[in-house]
Amino acid sequence: MNNRNRYLAMVLCLAAVYYGAAEVGLSLAFETPSVSAVWAPTGIALAALVLFGPRLWPGVALGALLANAWTGVPLLAVLGITAGNTLEALVGAYLLVRLTDFRPSLERVTDVVWLVALGAVLSTMVSATVGTGSLLAAGEIEGGDFGSVWRTWWLGDMGGDLLIAPALMVAFTHWPYARLPGGILEALALAAGIAATVAFGFTREEPLTFLLLPLPILAAFRFRQPGAVAASLITAAIAIPLTEDMQGPFAGFTPDDRLLLAQLFVGIVCLTTLALAAVISERQRAEDSIRYVADTLQESLLPASLPPIAGVQAAVEFRPVGERGIVGGDFYEVIEDEDGSVGIAIGDAIGKGALAAADTALARYTLRAAAMHETEPSRILSVLNEAMLRQTNDHPCTVAYARLQLNADGAMLTVSIGGHPKPLILRVNGTVEPIGYPAPPLGVRRGLNLTDHTARLAPGDALILYTDGLTDAFAPHRVVSPDDLAVALQPHAGGTATQIIEAASHAALPPEAHRSPRDDILLLVLRLEEPGPPAPAL
Repeated sequence: MNNRNRYLAMVLCLAAVYYGAAEVGLSLAFETPSVSAVWAPTGIALAALVLFGPRLWPGVALGALLANAWTGVPLLAVLGITAGNTLEALVGAYLLVRLTDFRPSLERVTDVVWLVALGAVLSTMVSATVGTGSLLAAGEIEGGDFGSVWRTWWLGDMGGDLLIAPALMVAFTHWPYARLPGGILEALALAAGIAATVAFGFTREEPLTFLLLPLPILAAFRFRQPGAVAASLITAAIAIPLTEDMQGPFAGFTPDDRLLLAQLFVGIVCLTTLALAAVISERQRAEDSIRYVADTLQESLLPASLPPIAGVQAAVEFRPVGERGIVGGDFYEVIEDEDGSVGIAIGDAIGKGALAAADTALARYTLRAAAMHETEPSRILSVLNEAMLRQTNDHPCTVAYARLQLNADGAMLTVSIGGHPKPLILRVNGTVEPIGYPAPPLGVRRGLNLTDHTARLAPGDALILYTDGLTDAFAPHRVVSPDDLAVALQPHAGGTATQIIEAASHAALPPEAHRSPRDDILLLVLRLEEPGPPAPAL
């Protein structure tokens, strides 16, 4: 189908739908044969022109002309009403699309506000004024009836824009509804519950309409915009026919007034639920954006991967804990020096969020810069301490820095600690030794007594560094001491770096634990590889 034929098909389809809805609306006209308190075609026309463009206006004009041609009013009035209905849709679409950044998905509160203010309230005045004026000019109404007819016309059109337009916009823009939190069974249960409560409320004379709001609100909460418009349509499909049959809380009014009241009630339900769905959608987008930024920032604060170190088998495990979107302060760094030695830092910036991210970034890059000029771990930590004090003394940081100098028969290890848990050496014979002298955290005061502790590592020995999130995972109810950790590690002496990490994680975080750890966990293992068998002689 070419573009011209497609356009003609869309115009004729819009005209047919408009005409069918108009016939239903005119069947509920009481005050005059051309004015109904229930007028869905307004919402159909506005949604069509917003979604597919104003070029479909001939479909609105044709549908309005056919619908009003059989009402018995003079041709002049029919043409005037047709012009008013068409102009109303064009004005509403123009105000929404051209003068605002309106999005028909209605996922923002501003979209709902614009739809109500410009579409439902302002543009409908055009049709009410032109149409009522046409009836007055044709002698179909008296001058004294102009106000009441205009009010009925305006409120009827407003109801169509409040109920039908958002339903069509949401149905088109949210298809196939794959991102909704609720499931199909929940949706069916909610639909049945809404139908039952509306039927109950509109078959009794007592004013029980307030009982009908909780379930539509729940539908908006669980199913966002589709849930809001579906709940409104179910409410309208039951409330309006019952009201027209003189049942429910509005039965004592005149036919037009009771239909207006029923339709306005449905419009308020739709407006309330759409506004709630928009607030939830905006909050969800904000949370998704925060999570994305936080995840990206967290990744940037840790090395992308462990660099390969000749003669050393390395493994790392980082387990962020807590709500996504909150950056933790655990970090590590592996620095290869020009002389072949390797610097390993592990630390924990106190707190979470932006301040922890800033402290972590400062610590990592200061350690790297200091390692270019200093070789002693205690001197490197002193440089970091001064840098943190220049920035602030309110955000302490714990750090353990180890320097590994590899040689033919193993390695010389030098460790300095600033408030951090002592690293452990897992000897190949099963002995576990803590290494390091305790000192206060960095970034608190000047003149810290930072010292170096040295030890030799033999092939097969492993160095284990961790943050306190590992041992305090379930504090205060359960704390894993270094001795407990040593007992868990001993059976895995001589194992791979990955096996040692798994053993440490299992000791602190047993699978049977049903609680989530209270803090981020970072675990780093470096194991000296054992020499392989000598090559066979040639």
